[in-house]
Amino acid sequence: MATKLVNIDRRTPLLLPVDLRDWVAEDDFVHFVLEAVEGLDVRSARVNERGTGSAQYPPGMLLALLVYSYATGVFSSRRIERSTFLNVAVRYVCADTHPDHDTIATFRRENLALVQESFVQVLALARELGLVRLGLVAVDGTKLLANASKRATVSAAQLAALQAADAQTAQGLLIRAEEADRSPREEGTRLPRRLAQPAQRRARLQAAQAVLAQRRSAGAQVNTTDPDSRLQPPSQPGGGFTQGYNAQAAVDTAPARLIVAARIADTTTDHNQLSGTVAAIPVELGRPVVVVADRGYDSHEDIVRTAQLSGAQICCPPAHRFNPHSASAIGRQRQARQSERLARDQLARSARGQAWLRLRRTTIEPVFGMIKAALGFRRFQLRGRSKVEGEWQLVALAYNLRRLWQVSAVPAC
Repeated sequence: MATKLVNIDRRTPLLLPVDLRDWVAEDDFVHFVLEAVEGLDVRSARVNERGTGSAQYPPGMLLALLVYSYATGVFSSRRIERSTFLNVAVRYVCADTHPDHDTIATFRRENLALVQESFVQVLALARELGLVRLGLVAVDGTKLLANASKRATVSAAQLAALQAADAQTAQGLLIRAEEADRSPREEGTRLPRRLAQPAQRRARLQAAQAVLAQRRSAGAQVNTTDPDSRLQPPSQPGGGFTQGYNAQAAVDTAPARLIVAARIADTTTDHNQLSGTVAAIPVELGRPVVVVADRGYDSHEDIVRTAQLSGAQICCPPAHRFNPHSASAIGRQRQARQSERLARDQLARSARGQAWLRLRRTTIEPVFGMIKAALGFRRFQLRGRSKVEGEWQLVALAYNLRRLWQVSAVPAC
């Protein structure tokens, strides 16, 4: 009996126009993203004001494109552009149009405020649905790579040497350009392209010098590509230093496990970062009842400030155990500090505190694991702390929408 094979014909045109909706499953994540973005207020979006009269891509479509791409592990603007041709779901988002990578990168860079607003709007909606409660919030930080090489990190002396060498190189190129202008054999009047490179380098070095002056610490170093990034210590024994950022997050321990705050710390450790992260929780969500953090956040002043500003109970084990019998031998200020730390130590060792700390580990650490492993986000595309913080909120927005989709897909019992 002859084997019957499906006829594969790539040359005959399709008889009817293609409907992209037929190529995307009804339960695909892309539908959820589009519905969510359509419900957002995007009137504050910045568009390209060229004044040429050329039609521009709608901000809502570009925002949905970025969110869907980040939620599915595509972060580079060039890869996102390529996916508008290769990925059916992305073609559906763009309605079979193809914004180029420069348009995508410019929209992302100039609409970080819109991303933050969208992040808050999605959380407010989740709160209305009962998916955000802020009964107990877990706080932690994770190290993410910067869009810069570790080899570009230099000391103050090295930076001064680079600036001197760059000035000398620029002067030499200018002399050669003047000689070329006087030569009758040279055609054209344009200067060599590499004359612009020293100017760009000089601007980067000056920015690095300004950041270095702000830090004002002995042995301080700065990265000439992204001065706001820092050499981050290894997260595990035996690991090496990386050039990156300390990304902070607060996660609601309600079953949806949504990120309720995302910010970038300007330090290499979590010390003194609790109050800033808790303060980043949108006021539209209310204030948390309990905040749980690991011992890396141990700072008496910062924890007291967090409790006063938020009204929350703080569960954070002290970095070191204290002897309660030594309180009488110290001054009043140190007595108050030691008493507060002893109270935190007792809470952390109690059955309630141990339960809170276990819940923290099983809440926020898996969130970072999903962002790094499932989504594959380990390196920022943008540079500079403010832009990196905006991109971190874009990651949080994409993660939250993915989580909301997964929760909504679970059938009710």
